[in-house]
Amino acid sequence: METLLKPDLGLMIWTIVTFLIMVAILKKIAWGPLLKALDERESKIKADVESAEKSRIEMERVKAEYEVQMQGIETRARALLQEAEQKGTQVREGILKDAEAQAKKLQERTRLELESEKERLVRELRSQVGEMSVEIAEKLMHKTVDKKVQDDTLRDFLSSLDKSSGNLH
Repeated sequence: METLLKPDLGLMIWTIVTFLIMVAILKKIAWGPLLKALDERESKIKADVESAEKSRIEMERVKAEYEVQMQGIETRARALLQEAEQKGTQVREGILKDAEAQAKKLQERTRLELESEKERLVRELRSQVGEMSVEIAEKLMHKTVDKKVQDDTLRDFLSSLDKSSGNLH
């Protein structure tokens, strides 16, 4: 055990030389590539982090643009709905006005037709009354009146009826 406590100078020098050679070999073979791999990995991780940050910022920008576009679309949709409602109201009012105008036209046409029919019936009634009057007068007089006299008398009678009916209207 004494030899262990007394160091041998030659052994110490060879141990140090061997250690230094071993460190040089490890540095060249193992530490260099290992440190290089660690540096490359660190660079890659930094690049990935930067890329992720850029992507996040880009996504936030795209999201903001999307929200602005959605608000624009929503505003436009509301405006289109309001415009469609106004057009619908205008169309409905137009249809109602057209229907009213057509109803008035129909009413006026019916009134004119009724007046025309009334006048025709009055003329026909007058003619029949005149003919009946002539027939009654013939029977009363026991003689036949010729057609020309009958027509003249009828015309005079109708004109007197027209004058008297003019007072009725």
